[in-house]
Amino acid sequence: MATEQNSGSDSSNVEELRAEVESQREIIRGLERILRLNEEELANSGEIIEMYEKISEYSRQEMINAKESMEAREEASELGRGELLGAFDRIKELEAANARLRAERTGSDS
Repeated sequence: MATEQNSGSDSSNVEELRAEVESQREIIRGLERILRLNEEELANSGEIIEMYEKISEYSRQEMINAKESMEAREEASELGRGELLGAFDRIKELEAANARLRAERTGSDS
């Protein structure tokens, strides 16, 4: 009779251990799923960061280009202003030369 009780107790212990092992396996599978999801989220976050860095670099380059474009316009404007002032000076010189020529011609006519 003691052997039957022992045998019943052993099979009960084996069943309890099997249930415990199965419970532990479920926990491990759950943790593995969580780990996989965390890894996917981390990969997505890395890609998001990379995209923001690209956007930031693009914006920085756009600002540099806009600044260079503005500086080029200012330089062109200054060149145009300088050429305009030079043209006015040249017109004054030519008008003065014409006035001298008229004065000489008028002086020669008399």
